[in-house]
Amino acid sequence: MIAVIVLSAVLVVMIGGFAWFYFYSRTLAWGDSDTRKALLNLMVVVGPIFGSHYRREPPEPPSVSAPAADDDDERPARISPPEPGE
Repeated sequence: MIAVIVLSAVLVVMIGGFAWFYFYSRTLAWGDSDTRKALLNLMVVVGPIFGSHYRREPPEPPSVSAPAADDDDERPARISPPEPGE
């Protein structure tokens, strides 16, 4: 009977810990934490042992572009009055 109580308590603690971690992992504090980065690195190292490989997306090739030619006049815009027939 004691074993059932102990195992039930362990199960309740495990479910409570999972629920806490689930909600905490959706916060901004978790996204920037060192713990998250350490766990990701651990999964990258240990994952291939179990057949799970982390593949990073290839980086985009760098591109160089020049600014467009400056064709604008330095003069102010001239607005003429409408013609009488318009």
